[in-house]
Amino acid sequence: MPPHNMSPCRTQDRDAPSGSNASKASLLQMNFPLKEVEFAIDKLGESAPIDELVDFILASQLAGETEEVVSANHSDEEKKEKSMDKRQQLLEMGFTEQEVSAAIEINGPDKSLAELTDSIVSGQATSSNKNFSRSSGQLWSNPVHKPGFIGDPEATSSSMNPHLTAEKRKRVKEEYINEPACLKKPKEVYEDNTSSTYAKRMEASQTFSKVASSAPALQRKLPYKAQKPRPPLPKPKSCRTVDLMVAKPPYFFYAHVVNLSDDSWNRASQFLYAIEPEFADTQFYSALSRKEGYVHNLPTDNRFEIVPKSPMSIQEGIPETRKWWPLWDTRKHITFVNAETTGISQQCNTIEQMLIDSRGSLTVELQQDLLYQIQKSGLVWGGPNKLKPMEPEHIERILGYPVNHTLAGGISLADRLQSLKYCFQTDTLGYHISGLKSRFPQGLTVLSIYSGIGGSEISLHRLGIHMRAVVSIEHCERNRRILKRWWNSSGQRGELVQIDNIRKLSSDKIEMLMKNFGGFDFIICQNPCNLSTKSPGDSESPNLSRDAGSLEGFDFTYFCEFVRVLQRVMDISRK
Repeated sequence: MPPHNMSPCRTQDRDAPSGSNASKASLLQMNFPLKEVEFAIDKLGESAPIDELVDFILASQLAGETEEVVSANHSDEEKKEKSMDKRQQLLEMGFTEQEVSAAIEINGPDKSLAELTDSIVSGQATSSNKNFSRSSGQLWSNPVHKPGFIGDPEATSSSMNPHLTAEKRKRVKEEYINEPACLKKPKEVYEDNTSSTYAKRMEASQTFSKVASSAPALQRKLPYKAQKPRPPLPKPKSCRTVDLMVAKPPYFFYAHVVNLSDDSWNRASQFLYAIEPEFADTQFYSALSRKEGYVHNLPTDNRFEIVPKSPMSIQEGIPETRKWWPLWDTRKHITFVNAETTGISQQCNTIEQMLIDSRGSLTVELQQDLLYQIQKSGLVWGGPNKLKPMEPEHIERILGYPVNHTLAGGISLADRLQSLKYCFQTDTLGYHISGLKSRFPQGLTVLSIYSGIGGSEISLHRLGIHMRAVVSIEHCERNRRILKRWWNSSGQRGELVQIDNIRKLSSDKIEMLMKNFGGFDFIICQNPCNLSTKSPGDSESPNLSRDAGSLEGFDFTYFCEFVRVLQRVMDISRK
C-alpha cells in the first residue's frame, strides 16, 4: 500500500512524462509493488495518466482483482510465517525440535497443525530420533525436564529419556487441538430432523477433555483437568432418534464407565437399534470426574437428581482431611480408583520427608510433580505433610454406596478396591434412569447383566423405585456376595435371583423367568471394563489388573452375550 503522504506526489506526476518507463518509475517511487504497477499499465495502457493508474491500483486492491498477483509476491513470506507459527505451537505441545523439523520437512509447511501432530504421533517424523523412548509412562510438563520424581521406579536409570511417550502425545494432542472427532452414525433409519445430531452431542461431551491453550500453565501440564466450573451437558431429545417399536417397554440401558473409541461406540450402536449414545461427566454429580457413555431407549423427560447427593468434592467426602490440605493441592475430584497397594506406604514416607526438608518452600515444578504422583496414586492428606491412600470407605461415599458396602466376609483390602474400580457412580446413573419412577409407580422387574457390586440396584433404591424382582448376572463370586449382603440388609421386599454365568441364560431359561415374574420391565448392562482373557462361560471374575488409562475398555464377547439376551427378551415381550 502507498504511504498516506502520497497526494503531493500525485500532483507532481501530472506534469511528468507519460511514457511507460516514466509512469512505472513514478509508481514504484510511491511504493506500489512492481507486479501491481505492470498489471495497471497493461490494463489502462502506457499513455494513461499517473492519477488514473494510481486509482486503478487502489481500486483493484480493494476489489481483490490483483489478489493472485499480491499472493504470488507474498506467498513465500506468508508460508514462512505460518510455518513458524505451527512450529511454535508444536514445541509448546511438548514435541522436540528434531521431531517438529522432521514433520514439517516430510509433510510440508502447508499441512494443518492436526496433520503435523498426527505425523509425529504415528512415528513418521520420530523414526530418526534415536533417543526417543517408549519406556516412560509419565506425562512431563517440560519435555526436557529430567525424570526422577519420588516414587518413580526408573528414576535412577541413566537410560531414562524425558521425551513423551506415543500414548501421552495423543493425550497432549487432544488437549491442544480443538478439533473433536465426532462419531459417525452407523445407521440413518432412525434419523429425525428435529433431533440433535450425533456429532453435536459428542462434541459437547468431548469439550470436557479439552484444555484451552490460553489456560494457566499448571492446568495444561497436569494430567487431570482444571477445577473450573463447567456448564451442564445439553439434555438430549426424548427418544426422537429411536424407532417407535423400540422406544417403549421393555426399556434397556447399556452403560460404559471407561472412555471408548469412536469405533467402539459405533459398533455398540449398530447392535442396539442404531440408537445414538448419550454422554455424561460424573463430576456434575459427585467428587468423581469420569466420562461415561450410555445407549438406551429410555425417555429423557421427568428426570431428577438423587437427594441427598453424594459428596461433590474430595474434601467434602473426606472432611477430616480438610485442615491438612495445602494450598498448592488444587484437586477437587478423583479421576479413577487406584486399586494398587504395593509400595504406597513407602511413597508416602518419601514424599513426607521431602516436604519436611523443603521447610514449606516448594518450587512450582516440584509442586506439579508431587500433584501428579498424589493424583495418580489416589492419596489424601492425613496430617501435616503426611499423605495416606484413600480407604474403601472414602471411595464408597464418593461413589454413592453405603459405607462398608464392600466389606463382606473374607474380602481383602485389595479386593475391595478392585470391586470399586469400575463400578457405577450411583448419582450419575440414578439421574439418567430416574424417568422410570413416574412410569412404574408400583415398582418394576429388573434384569441386571454384569451387576458388579450392585450399582444399578442401589441407584434404583436411592431413587425410591421399588424392585419387585431382580435377576442378577454376575461372574465374580465376591461381587455376588456383596450384592446379596446389601439386598438383605437394606430391607428389600422383592426377590433376588443370582446367576453366575450369562450362558446359563438360554432361551428356555429366559422364557421361564419372564413367565415367573410377568416379564422384565428394565434390562440394564454395564459391559465389563476390562480386557479379560476369560470367556463369558468362566465362573471366575474378569482380570481387572490393568490400569484404567491403558484399557481399550470394550469387551466385544461379553457385549454380544448381552445383545443375545436382550434380543430374546425383546422378542418374547413383543409376542
